[in-house]
Amino acid sequence: MSDTPFRDLLASPGVREVCRLEGRLGFMAYHGGSLEHVTDVIADAAAAASGASYYGVLQPEDLLWHIPSHRVSPAESPTLAGFLEHVHAVITVHGYGRHGMWTTLLLGGQNRELAGHVAAHLRPALPDY
Repeated sequence: MSDTPFRDLLASPGVREVCRLEGRLGFMAYHGGSLEHVTDVIADAAAAASGASYYGVLQPEDLLWHIPSHRVSPAESPTLAGFLEHVHAVITVHGYGRHGMWTTLLLGGQNRELAGHVAAHLRPALPDY
């Protein structure tokens, strides 16, 4: 196993790293694309609707590589490092659209009060909730 799994994922064919710097609040979905379907769409739409920044990693249909959150490192991605430098708080979208978790939305981060507030606004807007 590599000591740099996130860098290895980003170097994989078809993987796209997307970043849009806007407001100081950020939405992130680094399990996007084929791994956790629609998490990138939810995070991107929430960022766009609120004037927030967005960072996503989108995997192609033939790749389902789950990098644990604690292994997603800005040291392995200048784009992620720039995103984290720009924002003051980040909400990470997980789970939704993943096999066995089709309608489960998980919001990551240490600020649980903020995650709860965002969840209350996202819940009515998500299909199948």
